[in-house]
Amino acid sequence: MTTGGFTLGRVAGIEVYVHASLLIVLALVSFSLATGLLPAWHPDWSAAMRWTFALVASVLLVASVAVHELAHAWVGRAGGIPVWRVTLFVFGGMAHLEAEPRSWRVELWTALAGPAASLALGASFVGLGVALGAHETVDAQPGHLLAAIGPTATLLLWLGQINVVLAAFNMLPGFPLDGGRVLRALIWRSSGNMLAATRFAARSGQALSWLLIGVGLAMVFGLRLPLLGGGPAAGTWLALMGWFLNAAALAGYRDVTLRAEVRPLAKAS
Repeated sequence: MTTGGFTLGRVAGIEVYVHASLLIVLALVSFSLATGLLPAWHPDWSAAMRWTFALVASVLLVASVAVHELAHAWVGRAGGIPVWRVTLFVFGGMAHLEAEPRSWRVELWTALAGPAASLALGASFVGLGVALGAHETVDAQPGHLLAAIGPTATLLLWLGQINVVLAAFNMLPGFPLDGGRVLRALIWRSSGNMLAATRFAARSGQALSWLLIGVGLAMVFGLRLPLLGGGPAAGTWLALMGWFLNAAALAGYRDVTLRAEVRPLAKAS
């Protein structure tokens, strides 16, 4: 995933690379906000206002994902893992860890760093949004509190919720999600076998991926769920996310297995 994009810049020596597929996310999030959420929250806003807000919110969401991945990279580097790039793409982001962690502790803290950063962002945005919104709605009628909130407070509240959801989703116990890496670290600690821990966490990731695919297909055919909603677009997106997670779990396990096989040969030579 190093072609079809551009380097956005470097942060503390780590390259932030944007893949062209990220445009899909910007378009989908902008469309969802401008045609769904914002008309419900702010029916008095003009179309130009809604679309401008939606585009700014989408860009800031991508920035939040970048912070999440950079947190992984910084903690990983502190634990001795070479990390020189993070990539932002259609399914989120990825910190390119050039080697496996040397201990379960490094794996645990590296995995937790991203969700912790997202939670910190989420709490900060929600707190600021609530404080600003409370100031703006002092004179509003009880039934019009949401509509009385200004653009800045609306943006903060939305970003806060999204970052909390991002942290929660990434903590699902399926490798290579952060929660799957936490699971691997804990099994590694108890068993002393990193390869066996990776195998278990990867199988958990595959099981989770098939669950996402199944729920996504059910949403395509009419199932509606809290937060996730329903319909062909949301269902297809969830199913594609499950497909990607399945492929990533298999690829991650194969990579760890290959490194384990090559390491003795490298030492012998």
